[in-house]
Amino acid sequence: MATVTVGGRTYEVEVRGDSVVVDGHEYPVKVRDEGGMSQVTAGGVAYRVQLPAESERSSGMTVGVDYRPMVFEYDGRFASGPAPRAARTAAAPSAAPTASAVKGAVTAQIAGRVLSVRVKPGDVVARGDVLLILEAMKMENEIKAGSDGTVKDVLVAEGARVAEGQALVVVE
Repeated sequence: MATVTVGGRTYEVEVRGDSVVVDGHEYPVKVRDEGGMSQVTAGGVAYRVQLPAESERSSGMTVGVDYRPMVFEYDGRFASGPAPRAARTAAAPSAAPTASAVKGAVTAQIAGRVLSVRVKPGDVVARGDVLLILEAMKMENEIKAGSDGTVKDVLVAEGARVAEGQALVVVE
């Protein structure tokens, strides 16, 4: 069992093979390396994670989660190998990226659930184009591009719950 602090919030974390237990709740975890970045799916939610160089990994290190720098501190023991990566991202949902943290981000103006995503990376969009539909307070809200550009990244998937101010799509 380890104590993990991410974004100023502390969690009790235990790694169990292909799952992570965070504060008593178990989440299945999958890790897929994509060059210098990894895609980590924890509890059905995908995160893009960029770790520091192997020699710089320690408690207090800065980790990129969905393009947002996060300080990851831990006290305790994890299983050997990549387990801390899974534990780190399983605790991250409360610290989703905000507009100020991601250049070109289109953000959620209210907390809700993503009903549909209408773009993919590489799509060219014009100001006002609908990027996704967000359900909040039993209403469907169109999330639109604020400027012309190309979709660099889609940071959420259909069905995902998002926080107010969370980056949803990156348009550059």
